[in-house]
This record gives sequence, C-alpha cells and structure tokens, in this order.
Amino acid sequence: MKKILIYPALLLSMLLFSCENFLEVESFDRVSDENTIFDKSSAETAVRGAYRSLASLNYSSGFQNTILQAGGDVRSLNNAQTDLNIINYSLRSDIGFLSTYWANFYNTINRANHVIDKVPAVTDVKLTADLKNQLLGEAYFIRAYSYFDLGRIFGNVPIYLTPTKVVADKLGVPKSSQAEVYAQALADLNKAETLLPATVVRHRATKFTVYALRARLNLYLNNYEQAENDANSVLANTSYQLVKPFSLAAGTPESVLEFSYSVTDLNTGYGLWNTSNRQLEPKAVIHNLLNDPTVGGDRKILSVPNAAGQFIGGIYPTNTSAAYGIRTAELYLIRAEARAKKLDPDLTGALSDLNAIRARANVPNSTVANPEEIILAIENERRVEFALEPHRWFDIVRTGRAPAVFNLNDPNKYIFPIPAGEILADPTLAQNPGYGN
Repeated sequence: MKKILIYPALLLSMLLFSCENFLEVESFDRVSDENTIFDKSSAETAVRGAYRSLASLNYSSGFQNTILQAGGDVRSLNNAQTDLNIINYSLRSDIGFLSTYWANFYNTINRANHVIDKVPAVTDVKLTADLKNQLLGEAYFIRAYSYFDLGRIFGNVPIYLTPTKVVADKLGVPKSSQAEVYAQALADLNKAETLLPATVVRHRATKFTVYALRARLNLYLNNYEQAENDANSVLANTSYQLVKPFSLAAGTPESVLEFSYSVTDLNTGYGLWNTSNRQLEPKAVIHNLLNDPTVGGDRKILSVPNAAGQFIGGIYPTNTSAAYGIRTAELYLIRAEARAKKLDPDLTGALSDLNAIRARANVPNSTVANPEEIILAIENERRVEFALEPHRWFDIVRTGRAPAVFNLNDPNKYIFPIPAGEILADPTLAQNPGYGN
C-alpha cells in the first residue's frame, strides 16, 4: 500500500481520517486515503473521498462556529477565550482551530490533486472517457472550492497543484497573494466547466454547480457582468427555482450544491444548535429580524424561542440534515447585486431579483429606488436569508463595509493569521501582516 503524506508536519494527524461511503453511491466501508488510484472503482472512491473531506471537514461545526460568530449575529454559549478572540477580532496564530482549518483545506486539496494527477493515466476499460472527464472535473471543482475558501479566510497562502507524497515536497513554497489564489480557483472552475456534464445533481459538481460557484467568485472579484452571466446560466434551468413557502433547501430546486450526511456519517453542525450542550444561538437582533413579518416572514423557522426564552437555531433539524454549499436563493441575490453594481446598472432587474426572494419568504416587496438603497437592501436581505449560514462575515469584508458594520478598521484583520505551527514547520512561510509570528 502506497502511503500519501499530507502537507506539513502539523498536518500528519489528518492521515488518521478515512473516508466513508458518500451520499447515494455504492457502499465502501472506511476506504483509506492511502489507496492508490489504478482502476474505475478506485478512481470513483478517491473522488468520493475528496467530497467527504469537503463536507465533513471544511463544513464541520468548528468552521461554521468561527465564521458565524465573526459575522456578529450569532453568539457562543461557551464564553471560551477563543470565542472572545473571534468576536473581538483579536485572533492569534497559536489558536488551535486555525491549524485544523488549514489542515482540512489542504487535505481536501491533496485528495483532489491525487485525482487530477493519477486518473488520466488509468487504463481500465470500465473507466470510459466521459466518466474520466467527469471525475477530473469534480476534482478541479473541489480544488477550486477549497482554494476559494482558503483565500477568503487566510488571504495569502501557498498554492499546490501536485500531490504531496512526502512532507519535503511542499516545504519552501512561498505564499501566493489572495488575488493569485482567487485566480487559481477561477482557472480550476474554467477547467472543470470543460469536463463536467450539463446535468442536475444536487450533491455533486456539474456544469451548473461550476456556474454557481463561479458567480460567487466573480462577485468577490468585482466582475459583475461575469457574475450576472454565470447566475443566468443556472437560473435559466427550471431545475433551479425558488420554492414557496420558504423551507430548508435539501433535495429541492432551491438546492444547487448540498453536502449530505447519514446515520454513519453525521452532520457535526447539528451539535452547534440542537443538543443539550449546544454551542450557538442566534442573537436577539437576528431573531427579531427573522420573526418580523415584514423582514423575515416565513424564515422565522430559522430562530425559534424555547420555553426558557432562549433562541434555538433551526438550520439543522436532525443530525443527518444536509449542509448547504450553494442555494438557488444565493444566485438570485448574486445576480441582484451584480446588476446593481455593474458599469451599466440594471436597477429594475436587481429589484426584481431582490423581490423574488422576499416574495418567496412571504415578505412585502421592497420599494427602494436608487443604487445605494438597492445595494444596502440586498446586503440586508442576505443577512436574513443566510442568517445561520457562514456568509455574513465574508459579505461585509468583501464589500468594504467592515468599518461601518463591525467597527473594524484594521484591514489586516480581514483575513486570519497563518497557524503558528505551519510557520514552525516551514520557516520560509511568512506570517500575514499584523499578526507577528
């Protein structure tokens, strides 16, 4: 059995993870990451492992906990020092969860890199050209998704496009700028588009999933025309629609990409909201917005008071509930923002998209008229629509509104510090500005 080591020394513990059966596919019992790719079955297993890594690690409870608290509308019930570091925007490079996120992202990227590196050479006649292209396209998509999130969390990070076989493979690689990381994600999405089928599958990547993630990325890049075009490419397909009344999106036309779980592969995010030891609750401000019939409307199901007067987040009703990677509602709001901000604004179209989201939630139409009011209305709609999903921190930072909304004037704090353990493992890796070592 050929061993595959994961990026720097700190990440070697990730080898203890194995991937289990994923979604609606034939069962594989705890397939090891160390399995090489040599035929159709092992190639498919490797891709499922990359999806599992994306779902179980990058969308684990810890990642959501951090980003939701940073967004200001969700509070921790633990009052731990690390929670205070998050809400006070005073992260330190030695905080453990930063190392976990870093390791998770690069573990996922490494899995994708193995697929990209090895699948083209597989000669199994059962691995047809179309299936080979699909698996490669999915790997490029997964890598793009991971680099996009790495870029918006840590900003300036190393880019690795080949598998890690020994730790020394990745030592001494300089960081790329956030712009370069986003450019790599965009290049991977463009490559994935050429390989993936134009089918509708809600738990795996297709051309439509590529269009959706690329629309999001183009919004971050201020490429508004391209963001609108990509959103159009998804919303022109009637398989992606808003469903009234508002409900959680899994398995419906409201879902573009979802991460599914089962009794043998639980959604760890459930524990954030629903158990006796729950870690998070919506703050009063977002609870009140969600329960205002003129603002939240039917989205009030996302924050429900219990008998003790506490607010219970309703994003994951069970421990096998899906996590939402991309929802159709986001495509409407991406297109609305792009239409309002592009060089030749389409304010009528922007308002139409905004009101489509409001109508689906049984909320009165917005009547704002000028560009600034429409853009703010879209920001506020995103706040409510994605109240318990990890969007608001990124939305406020990417739009330059952190000083006004978070009273956060230090741009160095808009990205997180590189984990201290990574710099100890590779002294050539420079810390992000403002965080020392």
